[in-house]
Amino acid sequence: MKRLSLGLVASLLVLGVTTASAQRKDTETPVLVLNPPADARADVGLWPLLGDTVTFSATYPKQLEQKGVRVQVLCYQNGEMVFVMSRAHNSEFLLGGGWSPWRDAGGAATCNADLYYWSYNGGQKFNWLASTQFEVGAR
Repeated sequence: MKRLSLGLVASLLVLGVTTASAQRKDTETPVLVLNPPADARADVGLWPLLGDTVTFSATYPKQLEQKGVRVQVLCYQNGEMVFVMSRAHNSEFLLGGGWSPWRDAGGAATCNADLYYWSYNGGQKFNWLASTQFEVGAR
């Protein structure tokens, strides 16, 4: 009985270490998520729309905080880039901006948001961390 208990405790400890280790890795894995609006309703239809302001939730290794992690949003219509904006990861993004070809022409677009940071080691380097894609409806 004692041997069985010790074996069970040892198994649980190993399992606990494995679980804790897996959880730790998950929190360090970069992730970028488009945040829904505070007043989101299921019956609203497509969101976001051209001219809406959006935000993102970003997860990344803490040691990158000093690198100035950013998000860039690139939007396309029929394969042609019509809007691009880059800001700090915790900023708001006005889809279409104050002016852009997209804001001028209107219509729906497919957007990609990339989480990244710049490093400088003998030259400037773009370091991609995570992405998310979303559709934007016409207003």
